[in-house]
Amino acid sequence: MTESILKTEGMRGLFHGLSATIAREMPGYFALFGGMEVTKNLLTPSGKTKEDIGPLRTWVAGGMGGIYFWTVIFPFDVVKSRLQVAGSGGRIFPVLMNIFRNEGFLALYNGLGPTLVRSFPANGALILTYETSRKYMHEVIDTF
Repeated sequence: MTESILKTEGMRGLFHGLSATIAREMPGYFALFGGMEVTKNLLTPSGKTKEDIGPLRTWVAGGMGGIYFWTVIFPFDVVKSRLQVAGSGGRIFPVLMNIFRNEGFLALYNGLGPTLVRSFPANGALILTYETSRKYMHEVIDTF
């Protein structure tokens, strides 16, 4: 497929949907990390810090961060996918408005359910691994 794209559209063809991808990532990661931190605060017992919530609550906070991420960015992901399938250098906002006008608001969230089911455990595991690794590395570095 890559060879076909390169022959017909050149290098530029490999980047269809890139601006939509970038537009989704910035607010998405704001939602992921912001939502994760809010969830950590809500799960922190009185008198403890976010660092002391343990692995299960850390996993839940990471999972919720993933839920926030995909809920915020899913419309942009739909637009990105449509631009990539169309193989055109279309613009984000006109495609977004076209979907909204012709298919309705909920069309921007088609497929969100399975994405959230996958996202919760995956992001929970990612954040738990990151936090555990970070703590371990700080312990190791502090011993030197």
